[in-house]
Amino acid sequence: MRSRSMLLRAVALIGASMLVVACQDSGVTVQSVGSTAATPSNSVSSASPTATSSEESATTSATESASSASEQADRTAAEAQWIKSWDVYLAMPTTPPEEREALAATVTVDPAKSRMLADAAEFDGQGLQTYGQIEHVVFWTRSINGENTALIDDCQDRSATGSMETASGNKVTVGVAGRHYQGQMVRGADGVWRVSESFFLKDEPC
Repeated sequence: MRSRSMLLRAVALIGASMLVVACQDSGVTVQSVGSTAATPSNSVSSASPTATSSEESATTSATESASSASEQADRTAAEAQWIKSWDVYLAMPTTPPEEREALAATVTVDPAKSRMLADAAEFDGQGLQTYGQIEHVVFWTRSINGENTALIDDCQDRSATGSMETASGNKVTVGVAGRHYQGQMVRGADGVWRVSESFFLKDEPC
């Protein structure tokens, strides 16, 4: 396991000032979906050894299939919410202030929600808004294993998005490709995944 010395969070989306977040984060190991499969327990049976072996093989196969399907479903749902959270982030500066909290709550929980709202207010104060879209390449370095928390990684191409002056439309910043972001996600009582933390891994380009 290896530790990362510093993670940075994007405060003013692209090229604007960055807020340094001091935190600990363990190294991650690539795991396949199939590695989450449960191993069935052995039971005593009066059936012949051949029949028992066949039954156990069928049970194992069914368990692995169900586990893989469940893992993939969880990843798909979490990934969709992760990407949506960045779409919401981009939309925040042009969303009426009184509607922002409800919108942010669809994809985030605190502390990520509070930071998203604070960033939108900062854009307001600077007379800025966003333009363009972020391209995502999501990958998984840790299985969800049916838990209500997940760690998601994303190699983002931000070269077509940034900030611009609201009044003039002049572009102020433009992003770059190959930015490695990581998110901590939680599944709520409603079954919906939301982002609780997002980090920019400065020392780990992708």
